[in-house]
Parts: sequence; C-alpha cells; structure tokens
Amino acid sequence: MIRPNRSFVNGFTLVEAVVAVTLIGIGVAVSLGALTKFNSTAAMSRNATGAEALLMNQIDLFQSMSPFNPQKTNNDGTAQIPKDTVNTPPSYDMTVGTHTIGYKDPTTGVVSNQADPWPVYREPSRWTYADDASRTAASGFALEDIGQLAFQRSDLSYWRLTTTAPTWTQDSTGGIIVRGTMTSTVTDISPNPFVSAASPGTAPYIYRVVFTLGYTFGSRDGGKGGPIWNATLSRWEYQVSMSVIRTSDI
Repeated sequence: MIRPNRSFVNGFTLVEAVVAVTLIGIGVAVSLGALTKFNSTAAMSRNATGAEALLMNQIDLFQSMSPFNPQKTNNDGTAQIPKDTVNTPPSYDMTVGTHTIGYKDPTTGVVSNQADPWPVYREPSRWTYADDASRTAASGFALEDIGQLAFQRSDLSYWRLTTTAPTWTQDSTGGIIVRGTMTSTVTDISPNPFVSAASPGTAPYIYRVVFTLGYTFGSRDGGKGGPIWNATLSRWEYQVSMSVIRTSDI
C-alpha cells in the first residue's frame, strides 16, 4: 500500500502575511497617535499649572499691597492705590482699568518688557555652579548629559552643556520654554464708588480684578519661541484667568 507523502510544513500564504503586516501597521499607527495625544495633553496640563501658579502669585500681591484706600491720598498727593511707577510695563497696577503687567524675575530683580514676557514654563537646571571656574572645572559628564542646563550663581547666567569635555554655550533664554503675557482688569464695584476728593463715596470700597495670562507653545508659537497673538481670533491660543475681590484698608 502506497501512502501519500505528508512531510511538507504548513505555512502562511502571501495574502495571510500581507493581512498580518497590515494589522500590525495599523496597531503601531494607533499606538503612536495615542502616545502623541497623551504627550500633548500632559504638556497642556503642565503649562496650565504653571500659568495658574503665576496668577495666584499676582492675586496674593493684590491682596497684600498696602495702603489700599481709594478715599485717601498719600502725603505726595497720590491715591492710596498701590502702583509700580518705576517699570514699564509695571510689575503691579491696582488702579481701575486694564493693564499689562511686567514680570519681575525673583532672582535678578529685573522687570521684563514685552519682548521677554512671563515665563509660563522654565526648564529646570541640571546643575548649579558658584562661578565660571567651578563650572568649567566640572567633570564626570556622560553622553546623556549633553544638552542639559546649568545655572551659574555668580552672574545669574545659564549655560548648556555641548560636549562631555566639558564645553558650554550660554543660554540667553534662561531655560524658558513657554512664555506668555499677563493683563489685569481692575473694576471698582463699590456700592457708592469713589469719584473724587469732593465726592468720596462711602465705605465699603470694593475693587475686583481679573488676572489673565495668555500664552502659546509648541507649533502654535510660529516657530519664534515666544507668544504669538492670534489676530484672526483676537485672542491667545491658550488663556487662564483668575479673579479676586479686595476691600480697602479702613
């Protein structure tokens, strides 16, 4: 009796292989899309957290500045409503109206202008050095350290590692990645508002302020690394606002 030869090995047909590769490709594409979306959501959440912290700081300043009494004036004749008259734009302005607020760097004490506005997100420094000598004498760097940021306390400068030798390049941005512009809109909502010394109104004197921080990041900054106002929509791509009410110190 002759038996058929069944020693051959079963395998995938060309159609089956093509279908399998296609399914794998679809799975990879979907996974990459999901990861990209997750990363974008995390970036927006991080930036919103930074913006909210900056707004909260301004609210604390608004609540703590004194004297704050619209009915009275100081000895020099100015109203008792705190206002920074030294810097342009001012780092605070609690007079009625809408104002652009300048950022005051807590390290250098320098108040920004609109070419260098509020830092919504700053890249953290990997190293801190006392001076130029200690920075250039540092050692033990690995390849993965290249591109990281160092802060130099002697002149408050930032430096980026370019080789493990080490060699450094000064970073004029100070590690700021996302920038924004802050405005404040102050409204007198007193029941009997102050008009003038002859018409001072009656207590209580109540002011409300809405702080707004507008910013852009990623591909929405026009590739310029700074905030870009959307003229078509008449708004920032992203905005965070907080409001607060304060009564006068009487």
